[in-house]
Amino acid sequence: MERQSTRGIIDAQSRILEELLGKTAFKDGLRSLLRNIDPENSPKLIRAIMGKDIEVPLAIVSALPAIANCFIRIADELLVEVRGKFPPPLLAGFVASLLDEIDREALARAIANTRRLAEDLAPVFQATMKGLEEDKKIGEGT
Repeated sequence: MERQSTRGIIDAQSRILEELLGKTAFKDGLRSLLRNIDPENSPKLIRAIMGKDIEVPLAIVSALPAIANCFIRIADELLVEVRGKFPPPLLAGFVASLLDEIDREALARAIANTRRLAEDLAPVFQATMKGLEEDKKIGEGT
């Protein structure tokens, strides 16, 4: 049996979510779940994933290209949707209120760690960007 390239876990979850979002009970449960997110325990979750068995972290790492592509496409579509549905002043006020609730110390550490990782990986990203630029030139016929 041939698998359609457009059918996968994201497609299935999207179709299920479309149905669930019409249900009040689901939305009530989702609000309750979101109110109980405990970011202070996020490091504990990562230590649990990384610390017990090397197989799980390696499986996660091997899935990173697909995960990254999902997040890239999610971010792209989210930006399109947000820009199309929210006027800039409303969005600016909403984001400002969200930033008031951000753990600034953890954000500063995450930014510093991201910068260090980005510096370590810069040669790989630069080579990828060079390849993208060359592909774009070829596609434009220059």
